[in-house]
Amino acid sequence: MASVGGFRLFTLIAAILIGSALGLGATSTVLTQRAEARFPPEGKFVEVGGARLHVAETGQGRPIVVIHGAFGAAQDVTATLFPVAPPGWHLIAPDRPGHGYSTRPSGPVTPADQARLLHDAVRKMGIERPIVVGFSYGGAVALAWALQYPDEVPGLVLLNGASYPWDSPTALIYDIAGAPVVGPVMNHLVVPAVGALLLDAGGANAFKPEPVPELFTEKAPLPLTIRPASFAANAEDVRELKEFLRAQSRRYGELKMPVTIVIADQDNSVGPDIHGRALHRDVPQSKLVVIPGAGHPVLYAHRDVVMNSIREMVTATR
Repeated sequence: MASVGGFRLFTLIAAILIGSALGLGATSTVLTQRAEARFPPEGKFVEVGGARLHVAETGQGRPIVVIHGAFGAAQDVTATLFPVAPPGWHLIAPDRPGHGYSTRPSGPVTPADQARLLHDAVRKMGIERPIVVGFSYGGAVALAWALQYPDEVPGLVLLNGASYPWDSPTALIYDIAGAPVVGPVMNHLVVPAVGALLLDAGGANAFKPEPVPELFTEKAPLPLTIRPASFAANAEDVRELKEFLRAQSRRYGELKMPVTIVIADQDNSVGPDIHGRALHRDVPQSKLVVIPGAGHPVLYAHRDVVMNSIREMVTATR
């Protein structure tokens, strides 16, 4: 009788686990469908280097590529900068590989790899010598672009850009996301459901000490970032970034083009001293722009400063 009771208990537990997995899987599918319906692709697709990259663009004239950050997508740029782009600007907003609607090549994809793929996509579109703008993680990619193709980047604008290694450890969830078996299960069954509950709090924390702008609440494509594949790509990006920057930062003295470094002095995501001020010290021809009392997502909260910094770079590099 004991063995029969044990079998029944095992069967009950197995049924609960299977039912929970099926429920979470269904939730993940629904949330993904809702996210993609709310934030559909807004651009064209370009095939390069084993990836299919989604690239949005607006305007004609001086080409300016704006690279989004971690847990972001091209819509961060189309929602903030596209509507206020002046005549004579050709703004280009790609989804980084693995993010938004861009696919990601197999194997490790460093910021240098992402820069190469974005560069090749832009060239394939017939766009040459763009000013390169990078926000947050996109700053690391923009720097890698400028270091790989120095003669093709007339100017660089970094917005709270990640540029140097830091001391604090990487959050455990990003390590788990890359683990065999457990990682894919978590990414597909847990992240979408739990992530949907945490998006508002995460956004509010990024803006501290400032309030969350209405534009961010309405337009930020955060729901796209908790889709399983996108979260896995973000987790890989975060895991690999520190060591990548440790090596890349030794080369910043090679940068000869004008560089504008915009920092928010209350940024709790990309520390302004570790990154922006250190880069300003190591790149003599750089200009430092400090936004007092500001948090991390300056594209949404301080796009006037962002636009002015890009405008000055356009003028300086004619």
